[in-house]
Amino acid sequence: MENQRAARNQGTTGDQPTGVREPGVYNYRNLDLWRRAQELAVDIVRLGENLPSSPAGVVLARQVVRSAASIGANIAEGHGRYSLAAYRNHLSIARGSVAETDTWLDLLQRAGYISPAIADGLHRDCRTLMAGLTRQMRTLEARLASAKGTVLREGVAEYVEMSEIPDSLQ
Repeated sequence: MENQRAARNQGTTGDQPTGVREPGVYNYRNLDLWRRAQELAVDIVRLGENLPSSPAGVVLARQVVRSAASIGANIAEGHGRYSLAAYRNHLSIARGSVAETDTWLDLLQRAGYISPAIADGLHRDCRTLMAGLTRQMRTLEARLASAKGTVLREGVAEYVEMSEIPDSLQ
């Protein structure tokens, strides 16, 4: 998988694919979590393309690709919301998609569709994303709690000015 990532990033500065970062712009493309989620999704898409075309292989490929693609999509959607609570909620959904992806990978390995070495690398990527999403969710919860003096509750949407959003979230 690392060789695939290196090939995708060949000819770019740092480890980012061409055209992804937009310095100075409030954009989800500048988020490390989103970029990692996209890298995992690309790896999963490529893995899915190599699964057998049997009925079980097709179903498993569709499911693992769908769940992996959902991770970055929810990070981006949450970042695009006008509320830190909504952003946190979408990070929670992305976190659930990481767990789902990890479960599909476990099933693929148990069924003999992927090797333990490939599964281990992808599980490691899932754990890294899970940890990053958890950290970001805790940061947002602390930000919301300090702004309101209360604990964050799901469904409570608080709108803030863009200038109030910490640089780490931009």
